[in-house]
Amino acid sequence: MTLDELKNRVNGIIDPLNGEFAYYIETEEGYIGKNEEKVFPAASLIKLPILIEAFRQKEAGLLDLSVPVHINQKDKVGGAGVMNHLSPGASLTVLDVLTLMITVSDNTGANVMIEHAGRERINALLTELQCDQTVLERKLMDFKAIEAGKNNYTSAKDVVLLLKEIHHGKLLQNESRKMMLDILRNQQFRHKLPGSMDEEAVIIANKTGELQGTEHDAAIFEYNGRIIFAVVLTKNLTREADARHKLAAVGTAIQDYLISVQKN
Repeated sequence: MTLDELKNRVNGIIDPLNGEFAYYIETEEGYIGKNEEKVFPAASLIKLPILIEAFRQKEAGLLDLSVPVHINQKDKVGGAGVMNHLSPGASLTVLDVLTLMITVSDNTGANVMIEHAGRERINALLTELQCDQTVLERKLMDFKAIEAGKNNYTSAKDVVLLLKEIHHGKLLQNESRKMMLDILRNQQFRHKLPGSMDEEAVIIANKTGELQGTEHDAAIFEYNGRIIFAVVLTKNLTREADARHKLAAVGTAIQDYLISVQKN
């Protein structure tokens, strides 16, 4: 399968989507995309720059990942995650909080890390990485901020930049990048882009995002040493389950491309 054939197949899957969409897929042969610089609500993809900034501060000696964090009742928010169900005063290390923030998309964990890492520093990281369409304006599940017009935004192209920084960027040392990749590879939500993939053949590291009418996924796929970065963003969906099905079909197309290129 050529890159043009992959593009045609992805477009055929995504174009009939019942809402707005963007995608950006970068391979060793080049890239394909549609609306890749269009701004979308970030949903839980905003947790990727939080993760990177936490590890940057760890390397700078500003944040100790082994330090215990006490989860107080005031810290807890609803939505995705498990930390809001823990006993008041429960203690986790910073690394544990980061792990839950990614692997089960824990919103309480994300808010705790925004407090520890600092919103300004996270946004400064995004500026440094030239993620020009991405901004962290509020904490997760902060409905007062939403009513005040604040939100978190990103684009498909920016999210690929974040994935590439995690995978092989120059900002962090190899040890930190490996730790972040391991966290993403332990992702528990594999029902979107990886939904129909052969997980024994393809190494998957991904992060999902959801809001009402929104289904995102961002992933790094590796097959026999070949790497693909893929992001699909959606909004204003009328049938979210249909969108999840289409994301899985895009993942299947990516897997077919990886295998066919390897054979050639």
